[in-house]
Amino acid sequence: MNRQTLLSSAAFSAIFFAATLPSNAQRANMSAREAIGLVSTQFGPNSIQWIAEMRAQGGIPQPSDWQILTYDERAPRLLYRFWAGGGRAGDGGLDELRYPDDVPIGYFNVNQIGVDSVAAFTIAEGEARRAQMAFDSCDYLLRVREYSSEPVWRLELLDSARNLAGKLYISAATGEVLRTVWVYRDRRARPDGLPLIVDSFAPTRGSATPSLTGTGNPTLDPVPAQGGIAGMAPQQSQPQPYAPVSPSGRPVDDGIPAPPPMSNTPIAPVVPVAPVAPVAPAPVAPPISSNTGIRDMRDDPPAAAAPKPPITPSTSSGGNSERIPPPPIPR
Repeated sequence: MNRQTLLSSAAFSAIFFAATLPSNAQRANMSAREAIGLVSTQFGPNSIQWIAEMRAQGGIPQPSDWQILTYDERAPRLLYRFWAGGGRAGDGGLDELRYPDDVPIGYFNVNQIGVDSVAAFTIAEGEARRAQMAFDSCDYLLRVREYSSEPVWRLELLDSARNLAGKLYISAATGEVLRTVWVYRDRRARPDGLPLIVDSFAPTRGSATPSLTGTGNPTLDPVPAQGGIAGMAPQQSQPQPYAPVSPSGRPVDDGIPAPPPMSNTPIAPVVPVAPVAPVAPAPVAPPISSNTGIRDMRDDPPAAAAPKPPITPSTSSGGNSERIPPPPIPR
């Protein structure tokens, strides 16, 4: 073989390797369905009939390998582990970490996965673009929703330093975004330097919208102050009149008019008044006769008779001296 033939052979090998390199690199990253398919092909469909959870880290955008935890009634602790990556599947052995302390939330079947990891990442990427959040990699977790049989994706978006940038919960059955949590560490952070956390489930900041164009603090909905909305004076609530309701909660019209609303005007206390003694009328003098100039005594009121002294009976055996003796007895 001459030198020209060797050079041609070496050039052909280099061209072939360069042509197959993208395909191998593409094959290194796999979706969740591809990982389940590899395990099913290697160990049989019954091995992944019921899945407790699937995990993967470092997806750019898809990970290179998956960890699959499945249900196996033959296992002492009911769980068995498999892995898939690099175009191959492997046996992870019996699981001895979960039961009975860390019990899985539930189990799902592969047929319940309507949204693969590729579609879940596409949804998460759209949400991150809407929130103006940059990230470098994605960690995946697939398990059921608590107290249900619906599989749910939990995607953690990480920056170049592996810091959490966002966390999303996406239904693996319908693709619905159930919850988002964003962590802003750039110029949109809090004034005290701590990261700004925006949770779509937060009761007071569910509609918080960070300022995506300017610097400084994000624009958030005003937080209600004590007694009312910030910047407004609190208003006192008026008492509502009593209205009877039926056992079903509907108002009942009993024909009795509602009492008037209570007034907020304070009522002055009643001061007790001391009783006044009655005043006796002054005696009126009898008129004087115009003829004689002498007062007519006939018009004078009769003088009050002096009270008689009480009679005290005698305690002597001789009787009362004032007693009239009885008449003599005839013989």
